[in-house]
Amino acid sequence: MSERMTFASRDAKVALEVAESVARQGEDYIETLTDLNDFGTTGWRRTAGDGPEDLFDDATWSDTNSVEQTVSMEGADGTPLTGRMYIELAGLTEDDTDVTNVDLSAGSTQSDSTDVQVFKIVSRGVGIGGTERIIITLYGKEI
Repeated sequence: MSERMTFASRDAKVALEVAESVARQGEDYIETLTDLNDFGTTGWRRTAGDGPEDLFDDATWSDTNSVEQTVSMEGADGTPLTGRMYIELAGLTEDDTDVTNVDLSAGSTQSDSTDVQVFKIVSRGVGIGGTERIIITLYGKEI
């Protein structure tokens, strides 16, 4: 019983590490963007509100709705582990005209602040024994 519990714990940690690695790859991809032309209502790059609705549906993690990414970790047989992700636009941060919004000015005048596009990265990792972990992160970039 202890061995099963240890394996289940390890499997969950591996799945989480795969999901986190895929999310970092999503951040790296976002850093390369110069425009948002590739985002739409289908595929793994989605416009705001157009992401898959059910994170636990197998269709969400198909080639139609997400993209597979290889991570630097290997399974017990030496094959590289993979995870999946999709990125959805989450909107723009506001400028400093409303004091209840996030302050982007960092001491500059209102006219100096720029809007930041926020991206929602949803990634899924699967452990060696099949345990799944899904994480959602937000990442911002001036576009």
